Amino acid sequence: MLAHVSYWLFGSPVPVVRQLSDRVQNASPMTTLAEPAVLAAAKDALYPDIAERDDRYAVTETQFTVDSWGGWSVPDGIRERLRPYNAIRLHSGEPDLLGVGLPAGEVLDAAAASAPVVAVEAKGRSKTGSVDVARGIEQAHSRLSEVNLGYVAAPADSVTETTRSLARELNVGVVGVAGTDAATVIEPPRVTGAGAFSTGVEAVRFQARTHRLTDGSFPVNHPKNYLGYALALAAEGDTAATYEEHVIRLTADGRRGAILLGLVEDGARERLTHLGSEVVRFARSRHGSVEAALSAFDEWTGKSTRFTELAPRWAQLARSVTMQYEPTRLIVDALESLHEDGVRPATLPAVVTAACRINRPLAVEVFFTADGRDDVLARDGTLRRDALHRPAVYKSGLHFQYKAQLYHVGLLTARGTDDKAAALDDPWALEHPVGPGSAERS
Repeated sequence: MLAHVSYWLFGSPVPVVRQLSDRVQNASPMTTLAEPAVLAAAKDALYPDIAERDDRYAVTETQFTVDSWGGWSVPDGIRERLRPYNAIRLHSGEPDLLGVGLPAGEVLDAAAASAPVVAVEAKGRSKTGSVDVARGIEQAHSRLSEVNLGYVAAPADSVTETTRSLARELNVGVVGVAGTDAATVIEPPRVTGAGAFSTGVEAVRFQARTHRLTDGSFPVNHPKNYLGYALALAAEGDTAATYEEHVIRLTADGRRGAILLGLVEDGARERLTHLGSEVVRFARSRHGSVEAALSAFDEWTGKSTRFTELAPRWAQLARSVTMQYEPTRLIVDALESLHEDGVRPATLPAVVTAACRINRPLAVEVFFTADGRDDVLARDGTLRRDALHRPAVYKSGLHFQYKAQLYHVGLLTARGTDDKAAALDDPWALEHPVGPGSAERS
């Protein structure tokens, strides 16, 4: 089916046509414009290229994980378009969708925020056929103290001049939805300066940055491979050639890890961050030159020896770098909490549970796959404890390559495993916990 999505620019609609699959069959316009369908169409209109953009990310509130909405059976295609899910609690309530990144279409004062936080409220038809657009506008407006842009999405024929006037007055964008695959931004919002972001918003902003922890984020499991990329970038000559000669032949993987750990800035012109520059300074003070340090890295290639034993000073530096990464701090805090309660070592489900108590939105982003969240998160955003014992819900990069990283730098006592079933009982413990009584237990 050919979907027609248009944006209202400078007083006239400018169509943007894109090919979409036939997601909903044998459904009347009335039933397909229930809130899940409205929200899916609005998400596609605001973030049409989200799958290809590392700087765009959006999560849908967990209430939309249900199979039925007001007696309407939610098609799998709609639920797929709404993934991933997370429970984001703002002080003003729970937005239906929370995104990061400039939406498509006109945004007033767009230059004021390079990566704005966006809240979307969806309003579908009730059983009587009515749509409370004004209520959606009020809800979107209430979010503006915590986000940069607010939208209401509703069936297009329910958006009156009165509601459009209210939206303009309250600085809320309006997305008119004509069908499950057709949406139009008919009132643009203006970027506002939100105050301090909540914990939940920060978790989504983290995922929107290039530092997202996905299955392929740590395709190689030794920290020298990421430190080595910073050195190769600082060395004379071609970065890729230098890296492949002295570190490993997987240049793209090493670069990805260096970006994730904040050693390299990802942009048109690749360059070292302040943290990456510190790695270069350490190499020069330790070995005399970057080239000499790379020669040492070359000698370590292929060795399975723990990095803390192979090169203790470099491992100490790698641990400091790794602790700058938000998922590392979350895992360490979760393990400290478990160890204080006498749980040492802990299993993966126990670590996840403890991490969710500390920062559930971030823990969901770090541990679970997009598909796995449907099983793990209940409609109210709480954890389904039985689902934590299903290996498929976890990101393999977390319990394999990433855990190996934490082992090599001396944070954890055991390396990771790529066996999904074995990952559930694989031991997680801090090498040197610092909580009360930890000296006696370690």
